[in-house]
Amino acid sequence: PEEDPATSAAPTPRHGARRKDTLVLTADNLAPIQSVMSRLAQDLGTQCIMLTDRAGMVLVEVGTTHDLPTMILLPLLSTSFSTTGEVARQLHEEDATTLYIHEGVNYDLYCFDIVQRFLLVLVFNKKVATSKIGTVWISTKRAIRELHDELS
Repeated sequence: PEEDPATSAAPTPRHGARRKDTLVLTADNLAPIQSVMSRLAQDLGTQCIMLTDRAGMVLVEVGTTHDLPTMILLPLLSTSFSTTGEVARQLHEEDATTLYIHEGVNYDLYCFDIVQRFLLVLVFNKKVATSKIGTVWISTKRAIRELHDELS
């Protein structure tokens, strides 16, 4: 006998739930992720921070991506990080941190690998705020530790 979809309730994903090794964003886990990213953006003065999956698809965004070619940039970063992920696997590193840095005239961009499944991309508009690698490194590593529980 077939079940009536209106009467059969699918289980609601719990906090941090995963389906087929995919992050399921729920109100329970989205708020803490946004909170950590917002605090990091405020501390560092970023234009935006994006959490993406390994394909470069934005999962969570804080700030504005106005005038940024994210549809091109994020897949390029993702491709770059697939190589570094393989380097970590070959070295039997389970919790390595990989960092990509772009220092330009208009923008500084930092991209961190999180649990070899996500990318945390920080963008600084140099007309608004400058970045310092030491401060970015320390603050972002702290934020990644906080995000780790929500993402793993």
